[in-house]
Amino acid sequence: MRKDTIKKWNTMTAIVLIMVWVLSIGSSVWLFIQSDFTIYMNDIRIQLEMEKESIEEGIYEKGTYPYLVFDLAGEVVYADDEFDYLPGDHVIAEEMLQNDKSFAKKYNGKEKCPLLLNDKNGVCKGFVVYLVSKEQLKNATYKKNSEKCFFPLVLGSLVSLFLILFRTRYCNKRILNPLQKISTSANAIIAGNYDVEVHRIYESELQSNEIGDLTYSFELMRDELKEKQMSEQALRKSQQELISCISHDLRTPISTIKAYGEGLRDGIAGSEEERKEFLTILLNKTNLLEEMITELLEYSNTQLNQLNIVRKDIYFQTYIKEIARELRIYAEQQGFTFKQSIILEDFLINIDEKRITEVLYNLIENSMKYSDKTNGVIEFLVTREEKYVTFHVKDNGIGIGADDIPYVFDKFYRAEKSRSSNVPGSGLGLSICKYIVNQHNGDIYCRSRKSQGSEFWFTIGI
Repeated sequence: MRKDTIKKWNTMTAIVLIMVWVLSIGSSVWLFIQSDFTIYMNDIRIQLEMEKESIEEGIYEKGTYPYLVFDLAGEVVYADDEFDYLPGDHVIAEEMLQNDKSFAKKYNGKEKCPLLLNDKNGVCKGFVVYLVSKEQLKNATYKKNSEKCFFPLVLGSLVSLFLILFRTRYCNKRILNPLQKISTSANAIIAGNYDVEVHRIYESELQSNEIGDLTYSFELMRDELKEKQMSEQALRKSQQELISCISHDLRTPISTIKAYGEGLRDGIAGSEEERKEFLTILLNKTNLLEEMITELLEYSNTQLNQLNIVRKDIYFQTYIKEIARELRIYAEQQGFTFKQSIILEDFLINIDEKRITEVLYNLIENSMKYSDKTNGVIEFLVTREEKYVTFHVKDNGIGIGADDIPYVFDKFYRAEKSRSSNVPGSGLGLSICKYIVNQHNGDIYCRSRKSQGSEFWFTIGI
């Protein structure tokens, strides 16, 4: 931090402290001048209301002030020694409830404080008259007003102490600590560790300064270096996986195409029927290669977040009935029994029809790959819960082991046995499905057991 900035902050701190003390002293003087030192009997009444409750119950004990109790007829029920009355005497209620000259002369320096006495039903049954010392009331009033006048001084002292502590903590937090963390992080970066963070000044509630600018810029630099390092590592790993998987998955169809092509060249297929069979196999393997290359391209787009997702509002019943019909025909043509359960009212849903259809076809094809055609059954269910629609695809195939289920949506993953290399495909289908579902604010799940079939389902937000 530059010297002129430090000098500026020191000057500002001194000015603020002086202003706090000037305001504190000025407020105290102003409150003293404006304070009302008039003696108010109402302050005493509030205190005596609590003592009156025991008197209403017929319990007469020494209280804060001497008192006289008489009923509505003026008969004295109880009187302290300060009064010239005994129980049974009669008084004039109107005179006892007023401060007249004779009372002022007889009880010099005292004030009457009369209160009503009520029975349990709230009906007045008499009066109690307290003798209150004017001097006591005056002292209480002065004490109350004095405390009010000196409160700004006490508050000013506390504010000044807080400012000093805050300034000290501010310097440590905003200058010394960040510089120390920057030094520690810089040494870690030199050693190849990009995970040592520096406190981000711009995220705090305080204003930024030169140290804040330095810290923020340093963190941006560290984040960029870390992101580039992670991207390079992920790219190298992805390239290795891609090369390994492509080599593995493309070897079989290419070998088949080569073998049948050589057979045609060498005249192994002697009859026209055999040549057609060879050509059919060549076309099937070529289509398989095309599908694998398409999956690789789509996966590459998902990694770059460039897979085209165009969502629009559609009526769900129209869409689901048509796609269910297509899936049923497709499955039955492959020799599978297709069951469906779709009982939903019509509603609008915002989806990309093409991409959701791709997901459903991919799940159906997966069920076909790992099921026996002779007794294969595929179930397609659609349900709705609150703001989500759930699609289920269930089969009775060979199933997936419990150890493999957490990884079925990872790229290039194939379970050791149930996803063997004898089954065609690139191993990217479920990874692409997950990306598409996530882009629809949903998620995809798998539940399976070995030899007991598998169930895949995914949710789409409405």
